[in-house]
Amino acid sequence: MVSIGQMLVATIIMLIYSWQLAIVVWVCFAPLFLSLRFFQRKLSDAYGMVRRQVGILLSAVSEPVVGAAVVRSYAVEARTQRRIDDAIEAHKAASTRAQGFTAFSFSLGGISAGLANAGVLIVGIWLGFAGDITAGKVLAFAFLVSLFVGPVQMGTQILTDAQNAIAGWRRVIGILETPADLVDPGPEGATLPRGPIDVRFEDVTFAYPDGPPVLRDVSLDIAAGTRMAIVGETGSGKSTFAKLLTRLMDPSEGRVLLDGVDVSTIAHASLRRGVVLVPQEGFLFDDTLLANVRYGRLDATEDDVRASADELGLGDWLAGLPAGLATRVGQRGESLSAGERQLVALLRAHLADPDLLVLDEATSAVDPALEMRIGRALERLMSGRTSVTIAHRMSTAENADEVVVVDKGRIVQRGPHRELVRQADSVYAGLHASWVAQQGPSR
Repeated sequence: MVSIGQMLVATIIMLIYSWQLAIVVWVCFAPLFLSLRFFQRKLSDAYGMVRRQVGILLSAVSEPVVGAAVVRSYAVEARTQRRIDDAIEAHKAASTRAQGFTAFSFSLGGISAGLANAGVLIVGIWLGFAGDITAGKVLAFAFLVSLFVGPVQMGTQILTDAQNAIAGWRRVIGILETPADLVDPGPEGATLPRGPIDVRFEDVTFAYPDGPPVLRDVSLDIAAGTRMAIVGETGSGKSTFAKLLTRLMDPSEGRVLLDGVDVSTIAHASLRRGVVLVPQEGFLFDDTLLANVRYGRLDATEDDVRASADELGLGDWLAGLPAGLATRVGQRGESLSAGERQLVALLRAHLADPDLLVLDEATSAVDPALEMRIGRALERLMSGRTSVTIAHRMSTAENADEVVVVDKGRIVQRGPHRELVRQADSVYAGLHASWVAQQGPSR
């Protein structure tokens, strides 16, 4: 705005001194002004490409850092380095192209300024010989040209920087305008009452984007206080069932009801307070064990955590850690064993005190030394609340009140373990027989 104002003022004064020389100046700058829109489009595309290459470069660098163990284990350092080098070269090429347009547009301004100064001197001398202008006015006009050139070059630079900023702004706006997969009803949403929750699936179908249906026409009732186990082969839709139940996703068709209320209408604060998912691998942050457990209830004190551990029978395990609750777990909990990470996840869930507990393969990574301890902790954790366990371990199904068998996205069997295992040639009987065979003579 300032540059445009200075150009207008300089143009008016130049017209007062000599309209002929003012025309000369504008003719010299006409190619620059006419090409600005073209350069803006080119710069916008070029800087947009730079921003995209920055994202690719950061991904190429961060992924092997996170997966360093895999890179070393499979000796793919050279391939990883080539991928990073290629990303750097692509970013360099995109940046060079963008800076090339910037340099050309700025240089065009300098060329226009040189032509304007030369034109003013040549035409001014010619007009002076004709007696239409004095030498003093020509010198004054040369000064006015410098007042005109400065804002033009400044404005050109500002437009260039603006294209760079706008390219980044568009990337940010693109993220902000991405529609939310799940909409929180907020304060106007329903609130779940405390106590064991009953669950109902009504004709639920779900498909991931651009994929086939994972669950098809699933209808299921789970009474409050029931311990339900969901079993099935890999890819049958078990984990998707858990995600729909905890509203990490919404069904493509049908409804999921908790205590008779559509889960999509329940306020997230109430839903997360009453429903807790213990995932297959509970994520641990690079902090103390106490800080990680407190994610279950942020206002919990150390005494609350110790009391929760005692209720789960984990007090002696906690006391045996090097620094107790102050033990550092490392990045992603690498300082703990897989079984110990599961114990932290169960302790976190117990501290949250949910009314509906969903366990997604929560004991799949347990080592034998901790299996008994985790089994006792799970027994106490599920006591007095509705629980749904997504399991591959048939021992979990054996201890459940009811078992639901999922096959190819559909519920094909339901009932207690002892009844389902007697149904010859059924899906559950096949899964159980396969599991028993894997256990060997020890079973």
